[in-house]
Amino acid sequence: MKKLQLLIQKILLEVQILQIRLAILLFKQKRTVPNLDAPTKIIIHHGGGWLSFKGVNAYHKSLWGFKSSLGYYAGYTIFIERDGTDIQARADNEEGAHTKGFNKRTIGIGVMGNGVDRDFTFEQYKKLLKRIYEKMVKYNIPKSEIYGHRDFSPNICPSDYLYNWMLKYKGR
Repeated sequence: MKKLQLLIQKILLEVQILQIRLAILLFKQKRTVPNLDAPTKIIIHHGGGWLSFKGVNAYHKSLWGFKSSLGYYAGYTIFIERDGTDIQARADNEEGAHTKGFNKRTIGIGVMGNGVDRDFTFEQYKKLLKRIYEKMVKYNIPKSEIYGHRDFSPNICPSDYLYNWMLKYKGR
């Protein structure tokens, strides 16, 4: 019975991939496909401003125009609002648009706020911790493979608040 359920899930995923490819070919849509191997890294970002998910989604649409299999344009896999609400914008095994050169096989988590003017909320840290832990367990990602955006690009992302929190979480 379990093998049958797994087979059905695999067939449904293949149908979804075919639908996306068809939309790309027929309608010339820029779409990403959830067909990568399991993620091996988690990369943490701050939103860089005070845009909510809706604003980030619209902004990323204007930049790249790549629609995820979940129907969003945001380049992050997950985005966490100030109140701790989180939105899954891309499938875990789908290419993101969050860290140039490192968008495949990574989970990009964006946290609303810039982290320069003020710290992030307790609710955001709580949800970030929960989502990191879930992904680490699900994909066997060690703490050593959790990074800040600045580890791959010369910038201040994910701000000192988040970066120092991340280093503490990693035990550094």
